[in-house]
Amino acid sequence: MSAEDVAMESPVPVRVKGVYIADSQGNAPAPVVLLEDERARIVPIFVGLSEAISIHHALSGELSPRPMTHDLFISVLESLSASITNVLIDDLDGGIYYARLTIKSDSKQSEIDARPSDCLALALRAKAPIEVQEKVVAEAGIGKSDVEKLTSIENYLQ
Repeated sequence: MSAEDVAMESPVPVRVKGVYIADSQGNAPAPVVLLEDERARIVPIFVGLSEAISIHHALSGELSPRPMTHDLFISVLESLSASITNVLIDDLDGGIYYARLTIKSDSKQSEIDARPSDCLALALRAKAPIEVQEKVVAEAGIGKSDVEKLTSIENYLQ
C-alpha cells in the first residue's frame, strides 16, 4: 500500500460548522450539516429535518422540555455506565454516507453501524470527537461558493 493510499484511509478530525438549508431549484429545501476540518475543507451531510433540528439544538445547547430520542439514548448510555468515545464517517457510496459509533462500557468497546445524522447528534451531546475518512473529505468536499448559497436553519425555525 502506497503512502497516498494510507493517507486516504486515515481519519480527519472535524467539527460541526452548523446546520443549514439548501434550496434546490424545483425541489423541497434540504437540511444539510456542514463538517469542517482544520484545513477549512467543508463536507456536507444531508440529513432529515428532525435530525437537523436535533443537531441544531445540540450545537446551540437548547434543551427540550422532554427528552428527545438522542437525549434518551445518551441517558440510557449514562445509566449503563457507557459512553460514546468517537464517531467516524468512513464511507461514501452512491451519495450515501456511512458512519460508525464507538461506545465504551467498562473495558469493552463496540463499533456500531449508524446513520451519520444520528452519530452527529449523539457525538455533540456526548462531546465526543467526530472524524471523517480522508477519502470521504476528498470526494465530498465543497467550496466556499457552495457554502454561501446555504441558509442557516435558524431562519426556518423562527
